[in-house]
Amino acid sequence: MIEYRETQEVDLDQLVALIRAAGWNRGDDPARLEKQLAGARYVVSAWDGARLVGFARAISDGVTNAYVSTVAVLPGYPGRGIGREMIARLLAGKGGISFVLHARPEVRAFYEKCGLSEAPDMMWRRRSV
Repeated sequence: MIEYRETQEVDLDQLVALIRAAGWNRGDDPARLEKQLAGARYVVSAWDGARLVGFARAISDGVTNAYVSTVAVLPGYPGRGIGREMIARLLAGKGGISFVLHARPEVRAFYEKCGLSEAPDMMWRRRSV
């Protein structure tokens, strides 16, 4: 049975392993992940016993806006509703906050299943020089 926790206290070694296994090409440096955790307003982790199998976080002002910056599920666990439950917990009880995220086209269906809708005209980013 999967247990969900809403705390920034996550085993850093397991988080690094999860991020790497999920194929993220950035953010698997322990020192960087530690800073990301400290800066996150909302964190949800999923555990199968003592094993970290899912992680999601959002940064926010806590009043009007939030950015979901990470959603990762350990390979072998997708399709069990873990990602959807983590998103639901990030959003729960925060009705006045507008949540946004940036996602690859191939995961669009996942976010639609989570009740989110695409807003193609609202995301801008700074270009690298």
